[in-house]
Amino acid sequence: MADTPVADMIRERIRARELAEPLPPPQKRRALREAAGLTCADVGAAVNASRQAVSLWERGRRSPRGRYLEAYVEALRAMREAASA
Repeated sequence: MADTPVADMIRERIRARELAEPLPPPQKRRALREAAGLTCADVGAAVNASRQAVSLWERGRRSPRGRYLEAYVEALRAMREAASA
């Protein structure tokens, strides 16, 4: 059976939900970044997003999606590991 746009959308939403689960609360996201000595611009450059986007994610006003979500989750994991090292 061929993939359809609907099937692709469903798969993307399922994957986004799976990725979103490890996202800490917005306040913790900011604390992780600050503990790593990074700015919103630093994180934005790493995940290919703007400084403003990272700030909105940390304030809980917006949530990263798609490729931004994947990259942000990876960045948060790296910051968490750095904080525990």
